[in-house]
Amino acid sequence: MGQELLVNEHIEAGADFVRSFNDYVPVSVAFWLNPADAEIWYLYVASDHIDDRNTRDAYGEVLRRLSHGQVPWLSAFQVKLVNSSDRVARDAIRIRDRYPTPVPTRYQGSSLGGLAIDGAYIYPPLVAQKTSP
Repeated sequence: MGQELLVNEHIEAGADFVRSFNDYVPVSVAFWLNPADAEIWYLYVASDHIDDRNTRDAYGEVLRRLSHGQVPWLSAFQVKLVNSSDRVARDAIRIRDRYPTPVPTRYQGSSLGGLAIDGAYIYPPLVAQKTSP
């Protein structure tokens, strides 16, 4: 069973990374997930723009963004990139949007998208940034 705690520093580092990665591709949903058979939490980042054709490049961008900032609370090995149509991503969006809130949602269900979990922490939607004309 996954016993590692998800601490505020992980949550804040994840939020910072997701905001930064959103400059690379629009992020549909992002969430920390602790699979039932894992000892650590993973940061899932879903986008319509991530698929089999560009996953390698997208992970390269993860490495670039994390190594540049030297983020101590987030490892590139914790980041999982998925398409927004992935079952886990779709379920996270459904839970997040059920009761919209500007703060992250802690989900204590036993599964997400058919994956057995010990918990999840779903970030609210990113606010679209306005660009100047």
